[in-house]
Amino acid sequence: MYLLATDSPEITTSFQGVLRKKGTTTVVGSLFDLRQTLAHHPAQLILIDFGLLVSDPKAEIARTKQLAPDAKVLIVATGLSPETELSLLGAGAAACCGAQLAVDTITRIIDTVLDGGTWLSSAALPLLLKGLGGLGVTSRPGAGNRLGELTPRESQIAELVAGGASNKLIARQLDITDRTVKAHLGAIFQKLGVSDRLQLALYVIGAGPSRSGATAP
Repeated sequence: MYLLATDSPEITTSFQGVLRKKGTTTVVGSLFDLRQTLAHHPAQLILIDFGLLVSDPKAEIARTKQLAPDAKVLIVATGLSPETELSLLGAGAAACCGAQLAVDTITRIIDTVLDGGTWLSSAALPLLLKGLGGLGVTSRPGAGNRLGELTPRESQIAELVAGGASNKLIARQLDITDRTVKAHLGAIFQKLGVSDRLQLALYVIGAGPSRSGATAP
């Protein structure tokens, strides 16, 4: 079951159609109704309107995870600061996203979360990577070994992604189109065996200094 908790007609309209294409979907208008529903029905994915988390968002997310430990939690909110977004992810959410998104973007976010991935905004990613880099976090043993398989241009893009750059910023910096950036990212994901930008960034960070041999454009 897919569970959407919101009292916003806008959020209901944006997400309900996508969810119903994937399976049985229930919409509730409050956290109380959310808990009541979870007490009787297991959920695979729970989307919660940040506007309902008025008292203590982190505690409410943790409580929801206790009621449904196997469910993925996605927070729907607009205008969150990167710090708030990361704190919600730290509390157990798998993603935060805005309410006014295209259907294909919503679908991609939901698919990523259901596949076990994490979705971060372009604003929050640099903050997360900075923190992980400062802690010396690595993605996996020998992470840098396969970076040598990348072309020089792919290496440049991988480094920029690790720095938190968006596709538009990468395209502008390298004087190429957004479509070309996406094509390069597809090739990079396939070569390194990663599925999203966060995994790619962690892969590059895990390789350490001089990790991909990329040169400035």
